[in-house]
Amino acid sequence: MKPIMLIVPDRWERILERDLRVSLEIYLLEFLKLRRWFAGKARVVHSVYILEFVPIHDRSSGAALLFIRVDYVDGTSEMYTLPLTAAFGEQVAQIQHDLPGTIVAPLKVQTKDCEQIGVLYDALWSPDFSRTLLSAIERGSRFTGEAGVLIASPTQAYGDLIGGGASLDPAVLKAEQSNTSVAYGDRVLLKMYRRLETGINPDLEIGRMLTAMNFPHSPPLAGSLEYVRANNETVTVAILQGFVHNQGDAWNYTLEAFDQYVVRCQVQTPGSAHELTFAGSILEAAQGDIPLVARECIGPYLDSVSLLGQRTAELHAALATVQDNPDFMPEPFSLEYRRSRYESMGRLVSHTCSLLRSRLNDLPSSTEQEARRVLNNESRMQNRFRAFSELETCARRTRCHGDYHLGQVLWTGRDFLISDFEGEPARPLSERCMKHSPIMDVAGMLRSLYYAPYATLLRQQPLWHAEGAGASLDPWIRFWCGWVSVAFLKSYLKIAEKASFWPGTQSEFRVLLDAHLLEKAVYEIGYELNNRPQWVGIPIRGVLEILEMHTHTTI
Repeated sequence: MKPIMLIVPDRWERILERDLRVSLEIYLLEFLKLRRWFAGKARVVHSVYILEFVPIHDRSSGAALLFIRVDYVDGTSEMYTLPLTAAFGEQVAQIQHDLPGTIVAPLKVQTKDCEQIGVLYDALWSPDFSRTLLSAIERGSRFTGEAGVLIASPTQAYGDLIGGGASLDPAVLKAEQSNTSVAYGDRVLLKMYRRLETGINPDLEIGRMLTAMNFPHSPPLAGSLEYVRANNETVTVAILQGFVHNQGDAWNYTLEAFDQYVVRCQVQTPGSAHELTFAGSILEAAQGDIPLVARECIGPYLDSVSLLGQRTAELHAALATVQDNPDFMPEPFSLEYRRSRYESMGRLVSHTCSLLRSRLNDLPSSTEQEARRVLNNESRMQNRFRAFSELETCARRTRCHGDYHLGQVLWTGRDFLISDFEGEPARPLSERCMKHSPIMDVAGMLRSLYYAPYATLLRQQPLWHAEGAGASLDPWIRFWCGWVSVAFLKSYLKIAEKASFWPGTQSEFRVLLDAHLLEKAVYEIGYELNNRPQWVGIPIRGVLEILEMHTHTTI
């Protein structure tokens, strides 16, 4: 049973002592369940246990970085981090009013002379604590815990990013997802990871490499916080990177561009609507010129998405040049790798089809019909992946983004910056650090471009595939998807075809692109069924379009 209030003698930090922390762990269970970054909301929790805490002394009441293990009834577990501090007196009322979601538990500290009523809360919302972390990175400080050490480290870019005399007042960003970010003025951003795994997070690993290269199209890495256990196992806790002045991510920029495109289409001269069609392969179309009608209707976004293709290729080319680090050196498409990926793709298809089959009765009628067509093509999907497994190519596997889509790219108003190199958060860290064909990123971005217009339409009409506005816009959507994908691919190919990772022939590229597009679309079906079932019609139609193209290349 949860106590009404945590009561500790002398000082609040004593709640972390082994004989007292059990009562705190009860509160932690409820706190975690309400956090957006907690991944176990749909699972049954068996217990919550504080594995370790690292004291971090700041200017106020002190703080501690907690490492929390969550055990589930199915026998699995996850690790989370929570910086914890206490507030007393007038500050309590302010936190209760302004930051109620940060409060972990009410607290009473008893001493010989008096007692203090306060709260335990997430220390990232304490300006003193955030300033302490920044100072620790600058100085390369170390903080000792029960079983390991928290090591703060700056990079060579730290001094240039901070600058002299800059205002570095910390502010937690509202866009909280799988991590929490603190901006220090407009100079640097601290990203603290909430769900942790043993090993170096690829966001840190790739960030270090790109910063050392002076790669200009991703946020430079200024420093990091890493926890190192006594056995030298490392856990990435946070990274500090350059603050990017931006107008939002490329996803929202693209949605706005599609809205403008629809307006242009609506004022097309009578009789010209038949020109707004796109048929065939984007790969074949990328070998030619983009027609004038596409440039007139889609407008400036064609140039923007072309720039995005260029920046993507520049990223891949840069990562493919590393020769002095075995974790980054390009590797061949070995038979062992192809077989492993083929088995993974096959399992994905089987699992997704099983899930889709179990949800058929929950789908709208028209989506159900298309879903049944997907299920009838299960063996056909397996055959597409078999072509990947049988491909003998001179292409190379490299480190790449791993979870590449429009939401991972920032739009500055003039250029794109590529961010968030964590990989797919649902995948184990070992998988996120693997080397793959960069074409996997290309497929991810093409699928994201495919999603954008349908996501826009969903805001206006829940069933995008139904008769009415959705049906009448469908040719315009295909036209937009086709030519923005062509613009992206044309620009990408100009650079990528000269890079060391590139396959020897266009037919080899076609096989790789086809397999990664299909794998991504199949994955999307499972994701939408579990998270946004009203969106599942988008990837279902995407899978069918990929399968129906005889050239094996659509979006």
